[in-house]
Amino acid sequence: MVRIYLSATILFLFLSACAAIPHKQLDGNPAFSPHQYSSSDMDVSWKSEKQDNALRIDGILTNVRENSVYDSVELEATLLDSQGKVLAKNTYHFTPVKLKGSESFKMTIPLEGNSQPDRIKFNYRYGIEDDRYSVKFESKP
Repeated sequence: MVRIYLSATILFLFLSACAAIPHKQLDGNPAFSPHQYSSSDMDVSWKSEKQDNALRIDGILTNVRENSVYDSVELEATLLDSQGKVLAKNTYHFTPVKLKGSESFKMTIPLEGNSQPDRIKFNYRYGIEDDRYSVKFESKP
């Protein structure tokens, strides 16, 4: 009987350890500093810069799966204020259409008046053959 409880406890600990392994990581860096988001399919690194009535985002999107070629890759950035209201958005379409390795991107997102973005909601989309995938995450600008 003790053996069963001990086995069940060990199994529970192993399963708990597996659940604690992060599959997605997002840094906690302050606004307007370098940022990075990592997941099992893509790495996104970028830096934002406030310009006159716009936010510029320069970065690199990396396909981390060496044996997979992604097609129709696009990255959407939506600027949100502190209340979660959409201020503006823009979509970057990567060329070449097939992505294997890394590609840089630059986005300039116009802002109206003196609006100040509090967060950026990213959504990257891509395909592998007939399957389509979409991943969303949020960060400070």
